Amino acid sequence: MRQFDVYRNPVPAARGVAPFLAILSSHHLHGLTEVVVAPVVNDVQSAIADLEIPVVVEDQALTLVVSELFSLDAHQLRQRIASLAAHEDAIRRALDRLFTGF
Repeated sequence: MRQFDVYRNPVPAARGVAPFLAILSSHHLHGLTEVVVAPVVNDVQSAIADLEIPVVVEDQALTLVVSELFSLDAHQLRQRIASLAAHEDAIRRALDRLFTGF
């Protein structure tokens, strides 16, 4: 598991809105059983400037919602689908905006 990897959402009931989760915590942190993820959604009701990043996963236009971070047990993520490493700069800017306001 690497930072920015995308996995199928392990909660079937949530896949209608958030089919995927993207790992945002660093893969350099060893010994942790949980990872910090953000949902990759297909329906953004109200976008917060600079905290939502348009992405394409499995040929679907989706949105990474950085403002909805949460953690879960890494063992729940089983099926790696893609990587959002190409969006690293935008993701880091969104995280900076979320935690510093700038």
